[in-house]
Amino acid sequence: MTRCRVSEDELAHDHAQVEITAEDEREEARDKFGALMLQAAEMAEVLFQDWRFQPDTDDIEALQHLHEQLSYYEAVRKV
Repeated sequence: MTRCRVSEDELAHDHAQVEITAEDEREEARDKFGALMLQAAEMAEVLFQDWRFQPDTDDIEALQHLHEQLSYYEAVRKV
């Protein structure tokens, strides 16, 4: 096995290039939230196109939980 020697300056330079800021994390979270919401809406649309789809109690409770969370954020306008 061959080892590679890297100077402290090179390590510091590499670390600075990949440093993730709090703003980057917030933006990534918003993007992920939006993508998941879009996927959920698309999945629901596909389910309702099938007349055999019959949501059970767990499905309703999961959807109610999501609805309550979104309602909470809408009410307090968490920013």
